[in-house]
Amino acid sequence: MWQKLTGKVYLAVPIIANRDLKKAQQIAEILTNLGYSIISKWVIQMDPSYSLPPRKVFERDVNGVKGCDMLVAEVSKGSHGVGMEIMLAYMFNKKIICLYRRGRNISRMLIGLPDTIFVEYASEGDMKKKLRKVFTRDPDC
Repeated sequence: MWQKLTGKVYLAVPIIANRDLKKAQQIAEILTNLGYSIISKWVIQMDPSYSLPPRKVFERDVNGVKGCDMLVAEVSKGSHGVGMEIMLAYMFNKKIICLYRRGRNISRMLIGLPDTIFVEYASEGDMKKKLRKVFTRDPDC
């Protein structure tokens, strides 16, 4: 049975292509208000360390996923980096929650990822309501 997790969340959102800073900040605010700590804070900053060399980005992100209690990913739009972070979380046996806007086509490989919670939302308000529901009660009920 899924239990409420506490602690550190790695927020995975597109940064290079398909970036939506406002949505990333909204998700981070919801999670923070629920008592979680965002360890990938660069994703909610205006400059997410664009000048950081690619190897350092890789190391930072791998270490961030290793050090989190769970990964929350926005997967409405494709992102190689988010996909890699999700697979890392799976390999490190982390809890994974994927958010996506209703009507978006999501990778069938991703949808088939075992023990992953998918949250489909119609609007920002709907996303907030559904995320709160996932984090405050068993989503399998």
